[in-house]
Amino acid sequence: MGDAAHRCHPVAGQGLNLGIRDAAALAQVLSEAYLRGEDVGDLRVLKRYERWRKKENLAILGFTDFLDRMFSNNWWPVVKLRRLGLWLLRTVPPLKVLALKFMTGFWGRRPALGKG
Repeated sequence: MGDAAHRCHPVAGQGLNLGIRDAAALAQVLSEAYLRGEDVGDLRVLKRYERWRKKENLAILGFTDFLDRMFSNNWWPVVKLRRLGLWLLRTVPPLKVLALKFMTGFWGRRPALGKG
């Protein structure tokens, strides 16, 4: 469902990951608005959710699309570039950690539900 909601290729389950983080962020924004006495359906409240999630969603969706294109292409320059990227991830630990943080949602602002 997350892949379909985000219209992304199901590579690495990123749609599911995004969907879970989106649901947690929306729950947090709505809870905070409710506790402040705001109308949870007010466009300003919903815009807070949109501003929070939009950048990460676009970055992950762009990266997921890039990965799909890189791994479904057999043109030799792309194959060489793909091999170089995999080699870098395998041999440069900080790069691997950075990529994992990015793809698992541990980069940037996380919803309170995801911090336990």
